[in-house]
Amino acid sequence: MSTAKGEPIQEILTELRQLDETLESWLAQLAQNPLSGAAEYVGDVRAAYARLKAGMGRNSDVLLRFLTVPACPDGPVLVAAVDGLTDTQMVDQDVIQPLLTTQSPPAGWGQGVISPAHVSQSRRWPDLLQKLASGNTLLFAPGLPFAWVVDTVKYPQRSIDRPQTELAVRGPEEAFTEVLLTQKAQIRHRLRTPQLMFHDVTIGQVQQTNATVAYLEGVANEALVRTVVERIQAVDIDGAVNVTQLAGLIRDHPLSIFPTIRQTERLDLAVWRLLEGAVVIMMDGDPFVLIAPAPLIDFYRTAMDYSSSWIDTSFVRTVRFLGWIMGIYLPALFVALSEVNPSVLPTSLYVVMQGSNVGLPFPPVVQVALMIIVIETLREAALRLPKALSTTIGTVGAIVVGTAVVKAGLVDTQIIVIMTLTALSLFSTPVYELTGTWRAIGFLMLVSALYFGIMGIALLTVAVIAVLVDMRTFGTPYFEPWAPFRGPEWVDAVWRVPWTRITRRWSGPRSPKRDWRRPVTVEAEPLLNKGRIGP
Repeated sequence: MSTAKGEPIQEILTELRQLDETLESWLAQLAQNPLSGAAEYVGDVRAAYARLKAGMGRNSDVLLRFLTVPACPDGPVLVAAVDGLTDTQMVDQDVIQPLLTTQSPPAGWGQGVISPAHVSQSRRWPDLLQKLASGNTLLFAPGLPFAWVVDTVKYPQRSIDRPQTELAVRGPEEAFTEVLLTQKAQIRHRLRTPQLMFHDVTIGQVQQTNATVAYLEGVANEALVRTVVERIQAVDIDGAVNVTQLAGLIRDHPLSIFPTIRQTERLDLAVWRLLEGAVVIMMDGDPFVLIAPAPLIDFYRTAMDYSSSWIDTSFVRTVRFLGWIMGIYLPALFVALSEVNPSVLPTSLYVVMQGSNVGLPFPPVVQVALMIIVIETLREAALRLPKALSTTIGTVGAIVVGTAVVKAGLVDTQIIVIMTLTALSLFSTPVYELTGTWRAIGFLMLVSALYFGIMGIALLTVAVIAVLVDMRTFGTPYFEPWAPFRGPEWVDAVWRVPWTRITRRWSGPRSPKRDWRRPVTVEAEPLLNKGRIGP
């Protein structure tokens, strides 16, 4: 008799143990992959709490709280937020306090009960967890087939500061910050036009970083905007930390040492490129933005070029061009003329060059290589040291090392002069990512000069030009306005003409609206000359 009664009890206990093991297994799987399981929230608050607690809720910064709301007699309301990313004061005043006093049903909370401006609905668990991880507050009400998503995000951010890598003597001094929403507001403050458009894209499967493509509708080419957006959407990556990684994944010729997308932290430069018809790519967490397209000449146009007079800008650009020639060819020409093609030199100059090397243990090419190593080491040391020490170490190190190697009889004084001019010339490059390119090409020039002399320099120059002519950046020829030759583009290339001579936009982005400035009409000319002194 007792055995007959014990069998049902034993079966019930066995079923309970199996159910408990199944539940523990499901919670373990959910903890490993919070996005697994049911794809949608079905209105069960307790199940939502169990799911959050088994996943993100295990972290100490995730806040899960039950509230007894008078408008929900069927059970408590679950509030989920992340401490540090959520404005807790906003949650207390604009979310929790209205819920404790409202009589409206949960389905109407988004229309008048909850105060924040951005309130949305969502029922897919991947979206809910992503919104929670981004700093939003989630509200789960019993019987409601969706959750309310309240925008209570409060990111820690620094104040708007001056540019650190693109300094200018005059002009605006406003740099981007790391927060994407602030970057949008900065551009919107400068371009107060309804034509300014932002296309948001999410990058990454794990990190899921927000990126934005900014452009001027009607000014930017639609094909350019579509190409940029499609390339970003095609990126399949766990996460991108900065825009440099994104640029390497979407740019043309990813194996080339020449950058085909420009990076800048200056707001005024980004706004000017938008007005020209280019596209600006911003990413949350990085104060630098990307500008596309970016041909080679664009890397030599700085923000100060458009804040100075045309004659000063033209002179500075000429100096940059001459500096580029010195930085690339000066060491290579010295090695070629001293070791491979000495017959090209006048006799007196050849005697001076060879006489200064008498008694030195190394040939000129070894001396040049030694000084390149010293200069690059000093440059890296100056970058890594604190700002208060970097200037002192760089200056003192250059003087001490230069004097020591000459007195030690390792390097000729001519080499010191040549390498000093070379280093200063390469540092005149206005965009940092292009300096590494020219240093690499300068080293190749040095090797070519060592083996083939002047002929090797000429052949390598032709090869580099051929590579540049063949490259493109988002459909724009990389070596314009030289190849293809576009005469009208020279008004803002190596030099810059007065603003009265510039009436059309740069043709690189292929803007459908080519006119940048309308010529003065006959009726408007007397108004412009109204304040003129004299006849």
